[in-house]
Amino acid sequence: RLCKSVQKDLNLNFFMSLLKQIDDKGAVLEWSPIAKCPNLVALGTKDSAGVGFDDFGGELELHLLDFSNSNSLSSTVLGKARANSRFSSIAWSQMAIHSGEFPYGLIAGGMVDGNIHVWDASRLAAGDSECLLASVEQHQGPINGLHFNPHKESSHLLASGGSDCEVYVTSLERPDQPSVFVPAPPPNNAKHTADITKVAWNTQVAHILASASQNGSCYIWDLRQKRAWCELRDPSGGCVSDVAWNPDQGLHVVTASGEDKNPVLKLWDLRSSTSLPLATLQGHSEGILSVSWCPADTSLLLSCGKDNRTILWDLFHLQPVYELASTSQGVSGGGGLSAMGGSDSDQSVFGGFASSAGQRRHHVAWSPCVPAVVSACSFDRKVQFFSLSGARSKIGRAPKWLRRPIGAAFGFGGKLVSFDGLHAASASAAAAAGGAAAAGKKGSAGSVQLKVLQVLEDPLLVQASDAFHEVVNSKEYKQFCETKTYAIESSEQERQVWGLMK
Repeated sequence: RLCKSVQKDLNLNFFMSLLKQIDDKGAVLEWSPIAKCPNLVALGTKDSAGVGFDDFGGELELHLLDFSNSNSLSSTVLGKARANSRFSSIAWSQMAIHSGEFPYGLIAGGMVDGNIHVWDASRLAAGDSECLLASVEQHQGPINGLHFNPHKESSHLLASGGSDCEVYVTSLERPDQPSVFVPAPPPNNAKHTADITKVAWNTQVAHILASASQNGSCYIWDLRQKRAWCELRDPSGGCVSDVAWNPDQGLHVVTASGEDKNPVLKLWDLRSSTSLPLATLQGHSEGILSVSWCPADTSLLLSCGKDNRTILWDLFHLQPVYELASTSQGVSGGGGLSAMGGSDSDQSVFGGFASSAGQRRHHVAWSPCVPAVVSACSFDRKVQFFSLSGARSKIGRAPKWLRRPIGAAFGFGGKLVSFDGLHAASASAAAAAGGAAAAGKKGSAGSVQLKVLQVLEDPLLVQASDAFHEVVNSKEYKQFCETKTYAIESSEQERQVWGLMK
């Protein structure tokens, strides 16, 4: 299953490994944010469990991915829970303020009927039928965007955006009694006028929230000041299908265009401009459906679109470096013709259409705890997990997770040079605790320390060497030889040699 894909156009040699695959599951996915259980994922079914046009609701499943078992692509289902409606979005919180009560955190599902259901992940894994904690009825349509605050002190805040053009924040500080409020209450008149597509909390500042909509508007909300901080707008009015914050820089954000006429990714630096993007990435030929910023290496960005392409971007060079290929390339594109020939009675007359639409992924996401592992949900009812740890790029830069965190090397003259990347990581974490001010100063806080030291193995030899250099510079050779002649440690033979040289 370790397949080699040589991408000449993208100038990259790459080993892609399919780790796990869940078949016959049209679902939305969320990774576990809990560091002690990084191999857990939650799946909420997007399609009906019934046959034909009947709708029997959705189902929440908790899967364990054993990446150490390379002999099987299957996962282990730890628990299931039925829902009255299908899932439209899903989110997972570590619930740091209640970690003792909820060791696996809380899982929230945004349903197509406008309700938000909240489950206890530990009870779900234990098979407890009473794992549903609360239901919130606030939206009037499908909830397209759902995201828990990633900051520990605010991990009980759940943002949601729906087709009713509304953005709400639900506080689950008391999960059995949730409270709902809006980011900008009256008299603020900032409001979306089209369906909400995504919501995303800022990765560095706990009270900043972004929401995107189908009419090209993306609002940045400041919950502390209870107003819209700014608006990022697409001049063409095209759909903003997704929005994601830089995991390390609180003022960097990326928006994805879902329009087929202009399928681009726009990188914004909110310090410089809110009307002109910092960079525009072009590579997709049809609308972009999902984007995910790598938390282990913020120079990497993953996107998928309607053009059946899943592209890995290098933000240092602002270009695509790899395309995640379909694993079903062996399937013939002429399935419909084969079925019409009558060779296989189980073939569908729509086989050709299904084959061409296969592997069109509608959602991609990096694992927050396992470096180089990504998930992909596709319209052909597959959920796949890939490892990108074998990347060998010709652009001369390795992924961050392959770099040495600390190192040292000796040079001439007793010089020792060392670098400390761990100090940079701790400085970044400390700066992140500073709030909004830290968001604009992350570059200086996270710089790698480089030190050059002088190592003295024999101090007496260094002292003698320095004294000799002083003699050479002053040209007092006679005095130097005379000193050596009467030195206590000199033998009789050495005294005669120094006397001759004098």
